[in-house]
Amino acid sequence: MKRWLRPLPRRATIHRYPVLGWFADTARKRSYLWSFRREDVVPAIYIGCILSMLPIYGIQVPTAFLVAMVFRCNLMVMVATQFITNPITAGPLYLAACYVGLQIFHFLGAPIPGDSVYEFAMLITHNLKDAFLSIVGPSTMRGSMEELAQQTQMSLPEIVGLGFKATFVGGTIIGYFIGFFLSLIYQFTARRANARMFDLRTQYHKVRLREAEALKAAEALKSTQKPKT
Repeated sequence: MKRWLRPLPRRATIHRYPVLGWFADTARKRSYLWSFRREDVVPAIYIGCILSMLPIYGIQVPTAFLVAMVFRCNLMVMVATQFITNPITAGPLYLAACYVGLQIFHFLGAPIPGDSVYEFAMLITHNLKDAFLSIVGPSTMRGSMEELAQQTQMSLPEIVGLGFKATFVGGTIIGYFIGFFLSLIYQFTARRANARMFDLRTQYHKVRLREAEALKAAEALKSTQKPKT
């Protein structure tokens, strides 16, 4: 066997990749990270969905690993929910979360630039689109953000801070409702699966009981048919 095809020993692999070794040892000692019991999965769904909607795109998976250990819930479910926000859905979902957060701030009496929350949100969306298109276009991202600052009469740090806080609050609310619906789907599916497994076990035990009764009857019949000596 060629040398480059031989698998590395476990000790050598951990020594070469210490982070992988730490992860493996940590996961091996905490069975709840791989448990699919209801008390381990349902919290992972709720917390994972909320985490996926927070403006921390790019560090969601390592954050999910740490949060799963803190709240003692299923790691695989927690990581899987992070793909709710992906390169295709992240933009629309974060904009929706920002809009929900701005509406809550407006309801609580916080000042929002513009005549309405919708107008301010559309202004942010328009300028973010221009900033994204400026990567391949003649304008610059800085110019788009400066135009947004002039139109809202706010500084760039104030705009970023308000958008981050609004996305955080709105993402928490949207993530909770997404987790609520996914949790209902999981619990309904789990109940159906448990009922199906119970039926299969019941049928199995009935078959085994019939086999035992048939075997007992056959032995009794055989003993009665023995010739008398």
